[in-house]
Amino acid sequence: MYDRLAKKHLYEIDLMRAFIMLSVLSVHTTSFFNSMNIDGTPTFLTFGAIITGLHYTREAFMFITGLVLFVTYYRREFHTLQFWKKRFLLIVIPYIAFNILYILFAGTYQQGFSWTWPYLWHQLWFYLASGNQWFLYYVLVSIQLYIVFPLLLYGLRKFERWHLQIFIGSFILQLLFMGVDKFYLEHVSYTTFGPVLGQIDLYRDRFILTYQFWFIAGGIVACHYERILAFADRHRVALRASLGIALAVLWGHYFFDRLVLHEPESLAELVLQPIMIPYSLIAAANMWYAGVSWARRREQPGWQRFSWFVMTAANASFGIFLLQPFPLHYMEQTIIALARHGVPEWIHFCLWPVSILFVYLSGMFIAHWIGKVPYLAYIVGRKVNGPKPQQAVLKRGAELNV
Repeated sequence: MYDRLAKKHLYEIDLMRAFIMLSVLSVHTTSFFNSMNIDGTPTFLTFGAIITGLHYTREAFMFITGLVLFVTYYRREFHTLQFWKKRFLLIVIPYIAFNILYILFAGTYQQGFSWTWPYLWHQLWFYLASGNQWFLYYVLVSIQLYIVFPLLLYGLRKFERWHLQIFIGSFILQLLFMGVDKFYLEHVSYTTFGPVLGQIDLYRDRFILTYQFWFIAGGIVACHYERILAFADRHRVALRASLGIALAVLWGHYFFDRLVLHEPESLAELVLQPIMIPYSLIAAANMWYAGVSWARRREQPGWQRFSWFVMTAANASFGIFLLQPFPLHYMEQTIIALARHGVPEWIHFCLWPVSILFVYLSGMFIAHWIGKVPYLAYIVGRKVNGPKPQQAVLKRGAELNV
């Protein structure tokens, strides 16, 4: 069963990638629009609730990463060095390339930026080590996962009889981590922990243990994929209802934090807090099952255009993620310029969904075409090599014959 899955393309994951990425860009665009509102107003709190409801994305992407890796390798012969070579080429190259691009891009608009070689070199090494450029923390966490994946694979193979207990233990541990983060670490300075623990605390949002549950959960789902799918089929109504309940609870929690506890917005909509663990798990499960439902009818009449969009967006999703700072920056500058000219409030709100689509579709378009260029495609995580010399000769001969 698992050998078959390892060779089978899981189309449901494509839908997850496409629409989770749309949710990611919705969060970043909505956060900018909300920064232009007055804190505590109904509009501000409404946007804050929307952002909080979309904050399942980070965990869901990590769940997907674990799921795909374990589906691919759990029941197959595994070679660590081959795995690292294959995976690191497709993630380290984009990580280095976009760190460089972001630094150069910052030089076009940041005051005090220096174009001297020592400054640029220092910037590059700092950002490569910290992942502190835009949203590259996710790529840095993925690199850490690839490093420890052989150990995780060995562990889940070794303790296959204990997968349920491992899942529950990992879930409880994740809740404890998030409780410590929100109720303790958010209120103390990292300088109180010493040089090593202080750095871990400072960059805890890009440290693999902060997200351990999502990789393990994805792996365990992969190991028992057909059984879990059959269970979801039997309980699909309850699964969908759970999302509505979870969203209502999450929003109630958000408004309680803001209006009763008077927490600041940054703390109330925090990604790394306990309530986001069950909510994100339910949201990711529903997104996965929506993908399953689409995959079963993706080739039926009337679904082809939507299916083309899903596949295009899914293939470009990593590129969209990497490219998003550029359209986000120009979108923000445009909205700020319009606000200075006294644009009516209703137009401002109409531009919100338009801005989301602009950032998403422009990133998709650019990533799609970069992904078709031999070798350059590596910077968006796609492997497209040029024709081999023999193939090039044959192709040239065919052209001459024509």
